[in-house]
Amino acid sequence: MAATSLIRVSNETREKLAKIAEQQHSSIGDVVAVAATKLERELFWKNYREAFEKLRADPVEWAAYKAELEAWDSTLMDGLEDFPYEYGPEDE
Repeated sequence: MAATSLIRVSNETREKLAKIAEQQHSSIGDVVAVAATKLERELFWKNYREAFEKLRADPVEWAAYKAELEAWDSTLMDGLEDFPYEYGPEDE
């Protein structure tokens, strides 16, 4: 892993990171990378939920969203009824 910069953290934070790294048999840098990825994912879903709630709070936009879903739902089996699913040994 190439180092790009130094990050200043408190001694307490550094000790927490070192303890986790030791338990995980990894480096502090790897622990920070995993933590950053988890935080990034958490923030993505938080923003997603907030945007979805905002959409639901607007009756006009919510109705438009539901209408679009219904339009797309009609395409789910479009043409596939000619190709029936056959069960194989992995389905039993």
